Amino acid sequence: MRKTIMVTLGYTEWPVVSSLVKHGLEPGDRIVTIVPSKSDARSSAAIQEIRNFLSKFSPGVSLEVLTVDVVKFEQAVATVLKRLFKEKKEGRNVIVNLSGGMRILILEAYTALVLWGAGAAVSEIVTEDKQELVLPTLSTVGVFSLLKESDFRVLEAAKNSESVVALAKTARLPLATAYRRVVALEKMGLLSTVKRDRVRTVSLTALGRVVLEVFPEK
Repeated sequence: MRKTIMVTLGYTEWPVVSSLVKHGLEPGDRIVTIVPSKSDARSSAAIQEIRNFLSKFSPGVSLEVLTVDVVKFEQAVATVLKRLFKEKKEGRNVIVNLSGGMRILILEAYTALVLWGAGAAVSEIVTEDKQELVLPTLSTVGVFSLLKESDFRVLEAAKNSESVVALAKTARLPLATAYRRVVALEKMGLLSTVKRDRVRTVSLTALGRVVLEVFPEK
């Protein structure tokens, strides 16, 4: 099976090269470097070094650059999540190396992995002294596997901070069903509710916005 190696990239190409040495490359494999959208000459130079390496040693392997706006955390997580789903849809094994780049970039990529679900990809981090390879094994949320199709309609309706009654109508659900799903989604951290004047208003949380943005890719 073809594989994709996704790597958070900073000012040096060594995290990519270390992953290539560890996992090897076959024709049809893909490298995806995750970098901040704000351009940097050192990062561009590292990408060029990777291109040169692939051209010389693995001409059948493609290199793509995924840019994320690191100062917009939710958007950055969603961008990485969308790419993870894209690679998996193509039937690829996915390896994510979190050894390089800005701390916020690494945190955003790891958050995407946590939301994506356990077993969906292999994640790894090389320590700063380059002596140890750590495989994060904490349990992941895998939130998408817990949601029904109707839940995404509820999340879509909640974008406008509607009452439960209005939300049920927008989501095309019986009121009792909509209420149960709102309670469940609130427990998952995807929705928040506020009761004013005996009317309960439903809104998306930050996590809910990320999940809803990624839903079409799923």
